[in-house]
Amino acid sequence: MKNKLKIKKYLKEDAIEYFGDEFEKMDPSIERKIEAGDFPGAGSEAYPSVDPEGIPDTFEELVASKRFKSVVDRVKQYTGIESVGRGSFMQLQRLMMGATMKIMQIESQHKEELEDLAVRIVKEEFNISDDDLQFDAKIVGMGQIDMSGMQGQSQEQQMDSEEEAMEEFEDFDLEKQKRRFLNQLIQGASKKGHYMFHLVEEELNEINPELINLYGVMMSINDLVYWIMPDQTTMMMAQSGASIAGKEELDLETDPPTVIARGITFPVLVHELVKGVMEVLAASGLPSDPNKAKRVIDSEDTLVAEVWDLRLGPVIWEKFRESYPEEILQDEKVIIQSYLFSELASMDVRDFFKLTKLILSGSDEGKEEVKRIVDEIIAELDKYEYEDAMDDYGDDDDTMYADEGGDVLGTLDLPQEDEAMDLNKILDKIGRGGMKSLTKDELDFLNNQSGSI
Repeated sequence: MKNKLKIKKYLKEDAIEYFGDEFEKMDPSIERKIEAGDFPGAGSEAYPSVDPEGIPDTFEELVASKRFKSVVDRVKQYTGIESVGRGSFMQLQRLMMGATMKIMQIESQHKEELEDLAVRIVKEEFNISDDDLQFDAKIVGMGQIDMSGMQGQSQEQQMDSEEEAMEEFEDFDLEKQKRRFLNQLIQGASKKGHYMFHLVEEELNEINPELINLYGVMMSINDLVYWIMPDQTTMMMAQSGASIAGKEELDLETDPPTVIARGITFPVLVHELVKGVMEVLAASGLPSDPNKAKRVIDSEDTLVAEVWDLRLGPVIWEKFRESYPEEILQDEKVIIQSYLFSELASMDVRDFFKLTKLILSGSDEGKEEVKRIVDEIIAELDKYEYEDAMDDYGDDDDTMYADEGGDVLGTLDLPQEDEAMDLNKILDKIGRGGMKSLTKDELDFLNNQSGSI
């Protein structure tokens, strides 16, 4: 390993691969932390080993390279600036603030409409019915995000809490890593919410045709700032809450549960709503013991860790979704994706990491295992629908008929004696429409009645 490191140093090869010009680089403090593995989630049991061509690179370095390139390209797309990076920080910051101010001015006259639209596109994205979840979504002004409960514990409190937790259950470290990885997936999935405004361009253009590009400028530069601002500054802002543009929380006391989301703009609100839905799906990934679950959450759900989740999560989520079978990517099967994520989250922590390594490495074995789980979910849903149908038929006086394999083909509607076959009602029907108005069942019933008189 030492020889490999010497070779790497001799070649002066960057651990982070850059695709643009020299100007387009992330802040050196961020790059150093990625190379050293000095950030929340580094060296996770969920990550596969990577050692291309004998030169050691970590999974995190490769993820960071891909994500940074994607962020830079998106900024160029929305701003038209040909070269973006640390040197253009001030120019980009002015553009972002200008776009944000104009967005808030436009949105101030359409808040309720945009709040409803945000909920609608998230419900459609996840195929959520009113019986599944409720939503409380609001666009609020800057500085109006309730920070209570977001700063988390102090470093000293967290260390004391973790020492106690280590004594309480032996898998605490593994459960922490699992929660950290699930948080990366949650943030990665919810990042898509920043750009879901493209799904409703027609509605947004009716409000103001400038909104689409303004949203793109604001959100793309915001993504880039996480990479070109010194990490110490970013962390200080996160801890103080100065950079908080949105918040989500769950109210599990309601029936069904409620996702509560607040955001200073429409894309931020959508992001928080998606994050809330993903939080619900990931809840099965916590320890079943409430005290242990709280220990894990207190340790891992911090604003500082969230910054790193936002940096690396999108690529990790993208690689995770690449393992999904093609069949559940179709619109009519999109709900299966939610069941799958929840099922994966609920796995035993060791089995979970074994599978994530396979998935993130892109192996066929990982895809085959995911396919097996999907098939089980679909079979279980089919069974549930069949049993539910059986219950429905059992509640009626209808007779169910099936094929030789037992699959339900339909029902025979049997007339109700106290309603359709009431003699007085039949006589009234004859008086209104004559004998021709009677059905065969009604005629048979009438003949039987006549024969018994």
